[in-house]
Amino acid sequence: RARRLAWVAAASAAGAPGRWPRMARLFPLFCCLAAFAAPAAALRLGAPLMRTCDASRRKAAGRHLRQLAELQALPAAEACEAAQATLANMRAEGLPLNVDAVSRAISLCGCELPVAESLFESLVAAGNDSEGAYSCLLRAQLGSGDLDRALVTFRRMLQRGIAPRGRNASPVLHALCAAGRQVDAMRFSGRLVRHGLVLSQEDHAALLLLHGSRASPRQLRRQLDRLLREHSTPGAETAAAIEAAVAAVGGSAAATRVAVGHDGRCPCCGGGLQLLTLPEEQREQVRSVLLSRAHQRLGSRGSDRLRRFSRWLEGQPAFDFVVDGPNVGYANQNFEGGRFSFAQVAEVVSMLQRAGKRVLLILPAKYARDVVPNHTSSSQPDDRITAADRALLDGWRSEGLLYTTGPGMYDDWYWMLATVGRGDSQPVAVTNDAMRDHWADLLPARDFARWRASKVVPFSFGAAASAPRDAAAPPTHAVADPPIADPPPAHEAPSLRACVGSPPPYSAEAQLLAGRWHVPLPDGAPEGEGGGAPEPVGQWLCVSVVPPPRVRRAGDPQVAVCR
Repeated sequence: RARRLAWVAAASAAGAPGRWPRMARLFPLFCCLAAFAAPAAALRLGAPLMRTCDASRRKAAGRHLRQLAELQALPAAEACEAAQATLANMRAEGLPLNVDAVSRAISLCGCELPVAESLFESLVAAGNDSEGAYSCLLRAQLGSGDLDRALVTFRRMLQRGIAPRGRNASPVLHALCAAGRQVDAMRFSGRLVRHGLVLSQEDHAALLLLHGSRASPRQLRRQLDRLLREHSTPGAETAAAIEAAVAAVGGSAAATRVAVGHDGRCPCCGGGLQLLTLPEEQREQVRSVLLSRAHQRLGSRGSDRLRRFSRWLEGQPAFDFVVDGPNVGYANQNFEGGRFSFAQVAEVVSMLQRAGKRVLLILPAKYARDVVPNHTSSSQPDDRITAADRALLDGWRSEGLLYTTGPGMYDDWYWMLATVGRGDSQPVAVTNDAMRDHWADLLPARDFARWRASKVVPFSFGAAASAPRDAAAPPTHAVADPPIADPPPAHEAPSLRACVGSPPPYSAEAQLLAGRWHVPLPDGAPEGEGGGAPEPVGQWLCVSVVPPPRVRRAGDPQVAVCR
């Protein structure tokens, strides 16, 4: 083994003389130890030598990768020539075949397709044909205008068991659409879907424009259905593509811009927009994830506590709102001398009750004791509750609206579980929590935004408008109902006036009503603030694409007539 290390070190030193001076000083001693009666010492010395060699190789490879990245600023022909020279230098220095380096060289040699394909075949021969290398070759072939060869390369990639990704599939799909090859584009997109790839809005937009240019209302309607079911809040460019494609089809197809008011009624077709909520299967998914998180944190004890709360909730009359007690109590308290404010919680609860709402309050058990923690920036680590605070706690208990969470449990799990409860008990949560730490694995982004828009409302104190949503939260563009608020009593300090937002009357998502798609436009739809703006309106597209009836062929009873 020691002699083998000696040969490897000698070959490395010969491959790049002067590259590793530290190893060169130790190399004679290493060879002597390996050749004579000290193989153990040679092994101890050889290990750091080989580590030094590997580190030097990585450093040299990184230097060459940076050189390749800098070549992108050169003209195409010069960049290709310089990329080949860089690869030759790497081989001369004895560096192993670097997939990233060769892939970058393929991208730089897009103007000389035979060179790019030759570099790619060198990777295939070495068994290093990665997804990134295929992506670079596909871009080079498409850049040279050889679409058919790119399709052959893509099929070859799939045969190698490499799954398609947006960076290798989208350029091919867009090239097919630009070439007007409608049948090939439909087959290609179908293959991508079968491999589990979700088309982007840009991919759908390219297919829509292709079907519009070919005056194919049936294919346009099918593609529109797929787009809006996968991307229910299309961007400005996608909305413009929908309008252009529908206009190109002409005939009975129409896309009309309308202003939808607070009542959600479309002035074009009379359809009423709905507030979309989670179906039962997705609510069950949220419940399962929350139970799993509790089990991961506290084992069966944690999941049992959440199940106990769920059973208790099912046995109660339906609640209208569930209040995130810690989030309300700590609002505006992050200063020296700040503390958990029972008065703020009481104001939110009382204001909702005065509006005729049935309220559930969630509080950790530690906030129902005589000494409660202080999680503000105050230097006081905890506070003793006052007699007034104790009276509030006793009153909430006697009314049956207080539920205290067990030790070690996140209180957020409880109010989130309440919003996806079984049956009619699905209250709206009152919280300003941005829920950054809850998004992962809870729901897909679109469904999370739908749940948050329909089941979570903000609150504020002092102002007549509700607190804005956090910028990191998923965006919603739904029109909101006026907030729930009381006029300020003469004896009450303005800082304790609470204002709670209301769920929007309808969701700003694409909705299919009476065969027409209603698509929210991002440039005109107002934000769901829960504010008191009178009768806000949002801009929508009312899209009607009615495919022509199928012609029934003689003697073919299997073909039905579509109306």
